[in-house]
Amino acid sequence: MLRGAIVCSGLIALTVWAPRVAAAPSAPVPAPPGMGFTPDVRADTAEGSATGQNEPVTAVDQTGKTYITWQGASNGGTNTVSTSDGISFQALGATDSSGNEGGDVAMATSSWPNPAADTPTGAAGSNDVVWADLGSNTCGLLGFRASFSLNQGTSWTPTDAGCQPFQVDRDWVAAYTPPAFRGTAQAAAHTLVYDAYHDFGASDVWVSRSTDGGVTWTAVQQSAIQAGSAGQLTSLCNTYPGGVAVDQNGVHAGRVYVVWDTGDPPQNGSQGCNLSSAQPFDHVFLSYSDDGGSTWTTHAVFNDPCAPTPPAPPVDPTTCQDTSEGWTPVAVDDSGNVYVAFTWLNVSSTNPEYDVFLEVSQDGGNTWNGGTSGLNGVGDAPGAPIKVNSTTGTHYYPEIAAGGNGGFEVAWYRTPYVTVTGALQKPATQPGSAVWDVWIAQSLNVLGSGGFTQSQVTTHPLYFGDICTIGIACGTPIPGAAADRILADNFGIAVGPDGGARITWTDARDSWGPGCLPTTSPNDDTAVFCQTTHVYFACQTTGLGIHGETVTGCGQSLAVQTPEVPLVPALLLGGAAVAVAGRRLIVRRPASSS
Repeated sequence: MLRGAIVCSGLIALTVWAPRVAAAPSAPVPAPPGMGFTPDVRADTAEGSATGQNEPVTAVDQTGKTYITWQGASNGGTNTVSTSDGISFQALGATDSSGNEGGDVAMATSSWPNPAADTPTGAAGSNDVVWADLGSNTCGLLGFRASFSLNQGTSWTPTDAGCQPFQVDRDWVAAYTPPAFRGTAQAAAHTLVYDAYHDFGASDVWVSRSTDGGVTWTAVQQSAIQAGSAGQLTSLCNTYPGGVAVDQNGVHAGRVYVVWDTGDPPQNGSQGCNLSSAQPFDHVFLSYSDDGGSTWTTHAVFNDPCAPTPPAPPVDPTTCQDTSEGWTPVAVDDSGNVYVAFTWLNVSSTNPEYDVFLEVSQDGGNTWNGGTSGLNGVGDAPGAPIKVNSTTGTHYYPEIAAGGNGGFEVAWYRTPYVTVTGALQKPATQPGSAVWDVWIAQSLNVLGSGGFTQSQVTTHPLYFGDICTIGIACGTPIPGAAADRILADNFGIAVGPDGGARITWTDARDSWGPGCLPTTSPNDDTAVFCQTTHVYFACQTTGLGIHGETVTGCGQSLAVQTPEVPLVPALLLGGAAVAVAGRRLIVRRPASSS
């Protein structure tokens, strides 16, 4: 990352940031030092004693302020907070007080003028925050709703943002502001916002778009799957949308990426399609668009060895392994390299277990990990995925961030218990003795074979027992998984202008006590369902940021406005690093390979 001059505390310096052109992979470098975080802190205290909050996500605006939103106890539009220190949380205005909101919340902010330094709030319109969720609209109970705020969440303007006859599920949101408008009063009005989701019919993956920062949205959504592609022929009636991201500063600036995973056509059709999750999701696909979402190009990111040339079906579908133990998130670093992570069980490894894997594209989404691509995605041959974690156990729900040129971070839920494969190649249940924490891995040089450093994020375990990973199919006869969906289906990670990670997750630890503790007996719903949840948060305070810089924590030191400056604004650099009370350095547990 190109950085401005470093100055003494209290002085002002001009800094000019420009996107870095993607370069050839550099030589291997040592893994970065361990990452330290603030102690776990409850973020949803605005909801008082109510429980059931889950699926939090987080976003950071150009000033370094962190936003956290979730679904659960009070889905009345009041389930959003902000923090400037990672310890105290301010309840924000109602994101959607219409009563139409539903869940699956997501957040994004307008593009920062400088991805490696705080930028003052600036003139009105320079700092857009977008909130999205499922909600009722003219198409039914599960449409797409969105709100935007131009005053850091004090007030919000909600609207209907997407409509599908077959309804909407699992939306993700991303935003992009052209460089000429970043940090100016025209930023919000020129910010493109993309929301990706799938439907409950053919399970197509759709994108709804706003070209004015969330004020208005396209009346007709576009399918993000290229017509006639291998991805389209493979994905019919069965997709899990994993995320959406935009290249902010790289060689394909403005390119939007959408990712999903799916099974194979015969199994998709015969085992219940979209709703049952009864088949292994053994393929990951990505589409990209350079024209704002009007047209798309689709390629394979990962194919399980059981079916290497989709849409050709596997010879033996019982050998296919699942990638749906969480989503398939996508992120883009500042040089335009694209990252997709997923959980997968590699049956060819010495000790197979559910691990976190990574695929990287250095050519804008066409080829992955040194593989090759074919016309319309037919014959795509992605390279072998990179195993990220070195700990033994079960690793679910990867959430990712990227920055610089090869900087990458992924967080996940981990238990030391090794889960085996169960019915229909889905994970078997974990026992009541399985205790879960949040972990994170960081590499500052993925492109040059840089090593990963793992750190534990959570101060205390967040959950015990089984985690069901098949969404609304949890507890159904097919595929027969337990109903243990207490943590719901995702959590959140974001990176601030200091390069430090901000992580929020669903946490059941407050409900532990006599009669509700990890047990050595096999898992059963009675033991697990004594747990209730809140939303917790931690902010990185030690180690290196995603660009290789020294992190300063969640502290926000910039509150003044600066005159509007086009293209390369003058930035007021913060003074001495803001100390965050109670910070701690995680001592990493010994890592063992599986």
